[in-house]
Amino acid sequence: MAKVALLIGVSEYESGLTPLPAATKDVEAMRGVLLHPEIGGFDDVTLLINPQRHEMEEAIANFFDDRQKDDLLLLFFSGHGIKDETGKLYFAARNTRKTDRGVPARATIVPASFVHEVMSNSHSKREVVILDCCFSGAFAEGMLARDDGFVDVKNQLGGEGRAVLTSSTSTQLSFEQQGTDTSTYTSYIVEGLETGAADRDEDGWISVDELHEYAAKKVQESTPAMRPEMYPIKGGHKIKLAKAPSNDPMLTYRREVEYWVEGGNGEISVAGRAALDALQETLKLSPEQANAIETQVLAPIKDYKKKLQRYELAFSDEIKKEFPFSDRTRANLKRVQQALGLRDEDIALIQATLIAKHSLTAPPVVDNPPPPQNSNFLNYLIACIVGVIGVVIGGSIVYFIRTGDKSQPVVQPIVKSCAKETYSLGDRISLGEKTLLKQDTNPDKEAGVKAFLEGDCQSAINSLNSYRKANLSDPEALIYLNNAKVRQKGERLKIAVSVPIGTNPNVSKEMLRGVAQAQDEVNNSDGINGKALEVAIANDDNNSSQAQNIAKQFVNDQTILAVVGHNASEAAVPAAFEYKNGKLVMLSPTSFDQRLSSLSNYIFRTVNTNNLAKSLSDYRIKTAAQTNIVICVDPESPDNKWFADEFTKVIEQANYKINPTPCNLSDSTLDPNAMISQAISSQANGLLLAPYIDKINKGLEVARASKGRLQLFSSPTMYTQQTLAEGKADINGMVLAVPWYPQAIPGNPFPQNAQKLWGGPVNWRTATTYDATIAIAKGLQQSNTREGLQKALHNPSFSIDGATGNIQFSQSGDRINNSIFLVKVQQIPGTDKYEFVPIKP
Repeated sequence: MAKVALLIGVSEYESGLTPLPAATKDVEAMRGVLLHPEIGGFDDVTLLINPQRHEMEEAIANFFDDRQKDDLLLLFFSGHGIKDETGKLYFAARNTRKTDRGVPARATIVPASFVHEVMSNSHSKREVVILDCCFSGAFAEGMLARDDGFVDVKNQLGGEGRAVLTSSTSTQLSFEQQGTDTSTYTSYIVEGLETGAADRDEDGWISVDELHEYAAKKVQESTPAMRPEMYPIKGGHKIKLAKAPSNDPMLTYRREVEYWVEGGNGEISVAGRAALDALQETLKLSPEQANAIETQVLAPIKDYKKKLQRYELAFSDEIKKEFPFSDRTRANLKRVQQALGLRDEDIALIQATLIAKHSLTAPPVVDNPPPPQNSNFLNYLIACIVGVIGVVIGGSIVYFIRTGDKSQPVVQPIVKSCAKETYSLGDRISLGEKTLLKQDTNPDKEAGVKAFLEGDCQSAINSLNSYRKANLSDPEALIYLNNAKVRQKGERLKIAVSVPIGTNPNVSKEMLRGVAQAQDEVNNSDGINGKALEVAIANDDNNSSQAQNIAKQFVNDQTILAVVGHNASEAAVPAAFEYKNGKLVMLSPTSFDQRLSSLSNYIFRTVNTNNLAKSLSDYRIKTAAQTNIVICVDPESPDNKWFADEFTKVIEQANYKINPTPCNLSDSTLDPNAMISQAISSQANGLLLAPYIDKINKGLEVARASKGRLQLFSSPTMYTQQTLAEGKADINGMVLAVPWYPQAIPGNPFPQNAQKLWGGPVNWRTATTYDATIAIAKGLQQSNTREGLQKALHNPSFSIDGATGNIQFSQSGDRINNSIFLVKVQQIPGTDKYEFVPIKP
């Protein structure tokens, strides 16, 4: 078993890309800890500094070639990442240059698909990739930002026995501070390894997940807007990277310092100081040693405070020049915030304090102000202050009534305050205080979210109403709008929804529309026994660990009474175990995984999947004289693996043939054209597509290779606008089994209401998520406790009519007797567009 690493640092580029001086220092620092015999203990570490594109590709290919199954391979890259218009990821080399159109020349960049291919071809099943980069661009002076913009890192670089760590999420910035040796992320990776502090379970080894947890915590203490991520695949998170010292007095002291710092809100208390001084004497550490450890532990927190001070100085200077701010000033302050890596919630208190201070020093002018000796002078002054804040950020309206020869201020209250609430998962959960669908925003939505964060409900309502006039299709905005109204009203019941915003925003919006429509209807119909419905939105990226963390948050928040979600089984099943243990109702609207059945009496589903695959296979049998069908499935998707297995079972029971041609949609080396040729040569006449929800494009590639020679069938996964928009003629005639389509139930008002609310048609995910939400609302009418809701949904008399028909649940939590429908893709006459149309029974 060998432990080897390839460390690539690119700091110099041709014109068009910003230099990254820390990149080469990053790889040198990594080499030191990896080669250290008492830390990494790596057998070989190769450095590649500022390579040309061909040099980088050759080095990566050679690195993964001729390896053994038990070899540990670590690929580290520090430099610019680049995303193209289709979302594909590339890595910049020394000779990467931009074309006249301002985009990097393809011949000068290394595709992530190439890296993925050579990793997948390697025999090693222990591979770690660490990326200290995001995706291009330069920002404010003093900071070099490596871009924002969505990139599907997990699916472009993930694989069995592999873990991918990134310095920030694909929609955030990765910062390097000019004047320092290494970048923010790498410095904490090295620190965690070098000191042994990343050994969280104190077993003497630092695993990949422990290193990620340590670095992520430190990065967010220093730069909260950065959110390092880890994408582990099939055990990759437990790969042991390095040793940690045992019985090391320096590490023992460090852990005690961290304990007191974490418990003291970033400072060491008097009690903590007493404990540390005693421990220092016991461990026989010198004052210099103890001070060095404390300085290192406190460094990210002090760095964060310094950034807050810088922002405060900038805001204070601008507010002296003008207030309210012009659009340009607001934009400038936003750039400062981004450059410092601060979130909206980090700067909210600074803004509010300085605005209030500004109002105190600049009261409004009124006629006949009362003299200072008047007993009402203090009330007058307070009223003036409140009035100014009301004009500026939304408060009370102040007017004056003249009584005799005296003027007395009278404050007419307008209820605008929102109760503030935050979660510990940063940008993952929001009630309205942060935007999760970052691709859907404009100044009105930003203003609404900011007002919600600041506790100004009425301003949030006004701004979000303005936003929705031009952006009807955004469900996040409608949920936030209703939440602001709910908080203004007072009494409320809270539920949550979890969707994969980071990896599949389109599917997330489909699901959120169902929740938003249900919430809107419930609250416009006097709520639930007079209480309005509030909804928290979470982004789990269809990632098992993220879903579990979010589920734990929801379980711990006793005000949350139920959860709608999660989307794919990769997220739903791990989260379900948390809800089971926490006795919190989870109602899944889109997962087909049979493990959810009977997992817990707190887990429910709005789609009974028993007849889903059977209806499609029965159709194939009835419409074909003979069947010889190729099964193309993504085995890493439990939903679609189950669907393909059930489809196959029915075909084989009818004594029809399943074509032996292998078609693994998770295999990066799959050649669709070669596979189709092989299938046709072996008499195939049909093709089933069952891709993972985030890999619909892979299914479309196979359909494109078919060129109409095989009849196409699909799981419900392919029922998306992406399928129609990108597939077009290649998928014409494809037949799908789905839980719902707009004309499925004649006379049902849901599709018409949805069309009006969203300005366009919706699909089955919206309908089943709507049904999940109204089922929860109906259950809460009977009992607004977690246990009471669970019993209400299980009650045989429970029933409610939804978008997909009557909703009732069996004791297993599965939906009783919901219909399954068949639709096919058909060209809209006279256009080049396609649509899903029903197949008559």
